[in-house]
Amino acid sequence: MIGMGDGKSKVSERESLHHRAERHAMYVIIDAVFGLSLGLGAFSLTELPIGSADDLFVAIGFFGFSYFIIFMSWMSIRRHFEEGYIVYGSVNTILFLTGFFIAIMPIPIRIILMQSIAPSSPEVLEAAFMLYSICLSVISITMGVFSFAFSKQSWRTAPWKDFVHQLYEGVGAFLMGFVFLISAFFPFGKTLKDVLDPSITSHLPLVANMPSNIGFWLLGGITLVLPAAITARVILWLKKPRE
Repeated sequence: MIGMGDGKSKVSERESLHHRAERHAMYVIIDAVFGLSLGLGAFSLTELPIGSADDLFVAIGFFGFSYFIIFMSWMSIRRHFEEGYIVYGSVNTILFLTGFFIAIMPIPIRIILMQSIAPSSPEVLEAAFMLYSICLSVISITMGVFSFAFSKQSWRTAPWKDFVHQLYEGVGAFLMGFVFLISAFFPFGKTLKDVLDPSITSHLPLVANMPSNIGFWLLGGITLVLPAAITARVILWLKKPRE
C-alpha cells in the first residue's frame, strides 16, 4: 500500500474537469440537504402536542434515533468528497436518489411523532412508518455502496487501515439497509412474535413484544449485520499485508 498523497494524484488523473465540477456541486447540495433534514426534524418537535413526560421522552427518543442515523450517514458519505477518499464514476449518481430520501425524511418523522402522541389515522401512521423505513434503507445502502466503491477503486493506493475501515463498515451498512427495507413491509401494528415463528421468538423474550418493524431492526442487526461485519473484519485482518 502506498500513501494517501500518492492516491490523491492517481484519483485526480481519472477524473475529468466535468466530473470534478459535478462532484463539487453534489457536495454542496448533499451538505445542505443533510443539514436541513436535521434542522426540520428538530423543528417538528416544537409542534408536538406534548401532554405528559412519556410523550416528551418518546418524541426525544425517536428523534434521537433518527438524528443518529442521519448524522452518521452524513459523516460516512461526506468523507467521499475529500481528496483522499474520492469515489469517482457513475456511482455518484445514486446521490441524487439518496438526497431525495434524505430531504423527505422529516415528513415521516413528523407524522409518526404526531400520530403516536395524538392518534387520528392508523393508515397515515402506517404509510409514514413504511416511508421512514424506506428512507433509512436508502441511506444505509448508499453508505455501503460508497464504501464498496472506495474499497474497489482505492485498494492499491489507500492505507490499509482506511481500506479495512471502509470495507467492514460498508458490509454492515449495506446489510442493515436491507433489514430496514424488509421491515417496511411487515404488517403494521403487529409485534415481532405475531410475524415470526414461535420457535424463534420464544428464545427472544426481550424483543418478542416489540413492534414488528423495530424489533426486526434489532434482531436483524444482532443476528445478521453484526456477525457479517465482524467476519469481514477478521477476514481482512487475516489478509493484511505483512511488513
